[in-house]
Amino acid sequence: MHYIRPCFWLVQLMLMFSPVCMAEGYELGQGWPVGKYLLSGYANIEIVNRFDAATKLELDDLSLFASGRVSKWVNPFIEAELSKHTLIKEGGGAGSGDFIVERFYNDAMLSANDTLRIGKILTPLGEWNLVHAAPLIPTITRPYTTARGFDAYMSGISWMHEAGESGTSDIQLYWQPDNEWFKRPASQTLRNFHNVIGGHINVPFGLINKAGVSVQHGKLIETGEMFTLYGFNVNKSFGKLRLESEAITARFSGVVLPGASPRIHDRESGIFALAEYKITSKLHGILEWERYQDHTVSESSRATLVSLAYRPSVATVWKLEYIHQAGVSSPISSISTGLKAAYSLLF
Repeated sequence: MHYIRPCFWLVQLMLMFSPVCMAEGYELGQGWPVGKYLLSGYANIEIVNRFDAATKLELDDLSLFASGRVSKWVNPFIEAELSKHTLIKEGGGAGSGDFIVERFYNDAMLSANDTLRIGKILTPLGEWNLVHAAPLIPTITRPYTTARGFDAYMSGISWMHEAGESGTSDIQLYWQPDNEWFKRPASQTLRNFHNVIGGHINVPFGLINKAGVSVQHGKLIETGEMFTLYGFNVNKSFGKLRLESEAITARFSGVVLPGASPRIHDRESGIFALAEYKITSKLHGILEWERYQDHTVSESSRATLVSLAYRPSVATVWKLEYIHQAGVSSPISSISTGLKAAYSLLF
């Protein structure tokens, strides 16, 4: 059958990695140190049952990280992944995923709290875009607000200031003077950005709570429009209950290129709110709501999500969720009514 080859490949990969897992001193989720370098990664496997499409088993992500701590000025990092690889699909058939270089950069340590980062990085906008690995986010489905309306992968130069024990704000400024390096295929994104500049400030309050603001300005390549985006994020815990929200609003301007999607609204905006409750130390219940208005469609997308997450260890998590989609789904992604289940592993 068509899915035998990808399944065989996945089993072989797991077998090759198993000696590493059993190596003396190795702890799952902590990576494998090799001298001044560290090898690590994560895998995320999903069963997707959208009510308007065939059910499928998908290797959503298989990401491998390699990082080094060589000197004050040389600290490389690379993340490469196989993304959206369909293993089994209802009715037969499978689908090859995309090989993507997600991140590729070097850190120069300017001081104990300041870092100069050059390369392709995750854009510091909100919290979820930086919490990148599937095992670390609370749900399977990422809200549009956290991933789709902005330049999520910045290629250029960034300055980062970490507050450390001083208790002041974490600050990151960045500039992408041209286009994204290692451009992702159209199957992964329909939006690409040029000459992007922005910044993000996170203000901690208490031990684990924080609030932040973001700004980003650039050009949308596919339409020729200029945009300026503002974002806000907040995270607050009350005992077993954790509340979280992000919101963005962007103004688009300029003449739309011929053949591109017309601009129906001058603004694109989104907001989501999430409540996570600790049923036990390992089992969490999650309720999430989002409204997103794409500037190229007339109506908004309104999604409600109910989820259970079981985390037997720090490195592994099982998730089950139901999504209800109302309104118009954004053309740059697809959140549809249905069920999803996932198993995620940090290694």
